Amino acid sequence: MKKSLVAVGVIVALGAAWTGASWYTGKQIEGRLNNIIKTVNTQLAKSFPESAIELQTKDFQRGVFSSDVRLILKIKDGVKNADIKPNEEIIFKSSIGHGPLPISDLKKFNLVPKMASIHSELEQSEVTKALFEATKGKSLLTMGTKIGYSSSLSTDIDFIPVDYTAKNGNKLVFSGAKIDAEIARDLSNFKFNVKSDRLIFSSPSKHEELTLKGIDFKGDNKKGKFDLYLGDQNYNIDEITLSSTSDDSFSLKGMKITSKVGETDKNLNLNVSYGIDGLKLKNMDLGSGQLVIGMNNLDGQSVRKFSQAYNDATAKTLISEALSTDSVSNKVIENAHLLFNNSPQFSLEPMKWKNSKGESSVNFKLALKNIPENKDSLILMGPEEMIRTLLQELSLDVKIPKPMLIESITQAKILDGKTKEAAEAEATQEVQMIASQGVSFKILTDENNVIGLKLHYANDKVELNNKKSDLHQFLLDNHLIGS
Repeated sequence: MKKSLVAVGVIVALGAAWTGASWYTGKQIEGRLNNIIKTVNTQLAKSFPESAIELQTKDFQRGVFSSDVRLILKIKDGVKNADIKPNEEIIFKSSIGHGPLPISDLKKFNLVPKMASIHSELEQSEVTKALFEATKGKSLLTMGTKIGYSSSLSTDIDFIPVDYTAKNGNKLVFSGAKIDAEIARDLSNFKFNVKSDRLIFSSPSKHEELTLKGIDFKGDNKKGKFDLYLGDQNYNIDEITLSSTSDDSFSLKGMKITSKVGETDKNLNLNVSYGIDGLKLKNMDLGSGQLVIGMNNLDGQSVRKFSQAYNDATAKTLISEALSTDSVSNKVIENAHLLFNNSPQFSLEPMKWKNSKGESSVNFKLALKNIPENKDSLILMGPEEMIRTLLQELSLDVKIPKPMLIESITQAKILDGKTKEAAEAEATQEVQMIASQGVSFKILTDENNVIGLKLHYANDKVELNNKKSDLHQFLLDNHLIGS
C-alpha cells in the first residue's frame, strides 16, 4: 500500500512539474518567438532593403500545454511582377506545443527537451486562393518547427503531391517535396536539404512537356566576417527533359552544381563547379561536360558592397513594373569593378566537353594587379601599358582533338537541317582550315591530331607554344601594336 501511495505521489509530482514547466514555457515562448521574428525582419531589411517584406505574429492565444498563433508574411509594397498587391498577407496558422516535453513530441516518443514544437500550415486567403484551388482545398505545405532553449530552430517542411489541370488545359504534376533546415537564433548559420522526385509542366496547346526528376539540394552555411555566408552548397537534378513537337526538344541528365565559399583575413575565395552527364537535342547525343570556375583573393569588403548592390537591384525589380531583369544586369555591370580590387585571381580550370570522338579541355588562369584608384586613367592607356598595369599573370592551355571537333560541328550542321554526309564533309574541311590557318599564323599547334594553344604571361615575358619573347616584341609580332 505504501509503495502504491509513493508511486501515485511520484506521478502526481511529475504531472504537476510538467504542467508547471509547460505553463512557464508558454509564458516565455511568446517573447522568444517575437525575438526570433525581430531577428528575421532585421535580416530581411538588411539583405533586401527595398523589398518591404515583414514577418508578424497575430492573435496569440496561450494555453497551459499549447498556444495558437497566426504567423503573417506581410508584403507592404506588393510584388507587381507577381500580381501581389501592397499590404497583402500570406498567413500560416500555427499551433505551438509548450516544452520541455511538447505533447506532439510525446506522441512520437521524442523525449528530447525543447522550448516549443510548432505545427504550421497555410491559411486560405485572397493571395493563396488559386493555390488552394490547385491543391483541392488543402494546404500546399505543412511545417514542423522545433525551438530549442537556445532559440535555435529545426524545421521540417512537407509539400503535398499536386495533380492540377488549369482551365486552359495546362497541367502540373508534382510528387511533393521535403525540406529540412537547421537555423541558428541569430541566423549566423544554417543548413538545408531539399528533395523531390518529380515535377512536370505540360501545355497541350503548345504540345510541350517539361519534366524534372530527382531534385536534391543541400547546403551548410555560416556568416563570415564580411557579413556574407560561407560554406558548401550542392544542387543536383537527375534529369531535365523538354518534349515538344517543335525543334526545342532536349534532355539533360545528371546536372550538378557545387559551390564552396571560404575566407581569409581580408579576402574571399569562391569555387563553383558545373557538370552534366549527358545532353541530347532532338535525340542526338551531344556529350557531357564540366566547368569549374575559381575566384580567389577577392577583396572581402568590395564583394560585400557588390552583393548589397545586387540584392537592392533585385528587390527593386520585384516591386516595380517599370524595372526589368535588364536593370539587375546593368547594376551588376556598374559594380563589377568592385570584384577587381586588391589583386584577385580568376580561373576556368578545367572546362571540358566530351563526345563519342574525344574530349577537349581548356585551362585558364588570370591573376590581376591592384587596379588603379583612378580607373578613368585606364581608358587613356595603350594595350602594352594596360597589360603591364593590370596583369600579374595569365595562362591558357587549350587541347581540342580534331575528330572530337569535327563531330561537334557535324552535329550542329545536322541540327540545322543538313544531311549527315554533307555535314561531316563540311565539318572536316572547316576543322582542317582552322588548324592550318592557326599554324600558319603561329597561334595554334597541330600535333598528334590535336589542335592546341599554350600561352603564358608573367613579369613582362610571353611564351606562346614554346616560343618565348618579351611583351613588346610579342605585341609587335602579332600586330597588336604599331611599330
